[in-house]
Amino acid sequence: MFRRFSLVTVLFAATCIIAHDAAAQSVVDFYKGKQVSIYVGSEAGSGFDAYARLVARHIGKHIPGNPTVVPTNKPGAGSLNMTNSLVVAGPKDGTVIGAPQSSAAVEQLLHLLSRGGTAAKYDATKLHWLGSASQDIFVLFDWHNAKPKSFSDLLSTEMLMASSGPNTDGSLIAVVLNKIFGTKIKLITGYQASGAGLLAMERGEIEANAMAYASVATMRPDWIKDQKIRFLAQMGMKAHPNLKGIPFVLDLAKTPEDRSVLELVFAKYQMGRPYFVPQDVPKDRVDALRAAFDETMKDPDLLVDANKSRIEINPVSGAEVQAMVEKLYQTPEPLVRRTREILGTE
Repeated sequence: MFRRFSLVTVLFAATCIIAHDAAAQSVVDFYKGKQVSIYVGSEAGSGFDAYARLVARHIGKHIPGNPTVVPTNKPGAGSLNMTNSLVVAGPKDGTVIGAPQSSAAVEQLLHLLSRGGTAAKYDATKLHWLGSASQDIFVLFDWHNAKPKSFSDLLSTEMLMASSGPNTDGSLIAVVLNKIFGTKIKLITGYQASGAGLLAMERGEIEANAMAYASVATMRPDWIKDQKIRFLAQMGMKAHPNLKGIPFVLDLAKTPEDRSVLELVFAKYQMGRPYFVPQDVPKDRVDALRAAFDETMKDPDLLVDANKSRIEINPVSGAEVQAMVEKLYQTPEPLVRRTREILGTE
């Protein structure tokens, strides 16, 4: 009896060890020889595209099994088309990573792209966020010879500003600044192609634009170096170290309630270049992809590549992005409602 019991115990222990080893190897075995796609919810040549292609060039060596990683552009509806497709239709096995615009994470909260946020066919809090390559600071800037020379000038001087369309980041910034501070920014929409608004500034069609500072530095570094543009304000959750002396909008709020509204609008900039996989992806693969993303953000080769491309790396981990999204959706309804009223999305 004792010998039989001992044999069973040994066999059981051996089985556990084998099972454990198989589980430990499962992520490696799954990704080995495979291709992982990064679906970019923005058009080629955009700032989001530049970041996604940078990540794609380096993350493969940090994913167990070292799969090939290929970026594919799937623009449309502010990344909602790509996000909806990936969440609803998949694949949901960890072979496709979504790289949406950050507005996709708050669509059901702020209704930026659809009435009632109904165009989002997913729950942002249930997606598996892998991390963000940057914490964005948006800047409002005008051409060097435009009439407004400072943010305070905008309180009395009208300024023509380019925007790709309603409820895009530039439009939202103009609307919230006009309504909370009384600035006189006049939006000219329709500049949808990547860089179209910047070309319009060069041609003198419009005077100003608002976009992520990292995108300006990537797409028009000479404008900054040669002082062809003038920064009027910066928007985000904390001031950018390269923008000393440029008014930080949160600090200009006259009431705590106004500041809370601004924080809710700007909160998504903390996860400025996010990545996710659908909620049905197995946990071990999610954990592996999050670890791979973190390692990629520290990869010396990526940092050299980013520096050459003038891409700013200021990463946020997957767990931190997950916590940010969940916290946003816990915002008290009265504050959310007032914010949507100001933005015109209620």
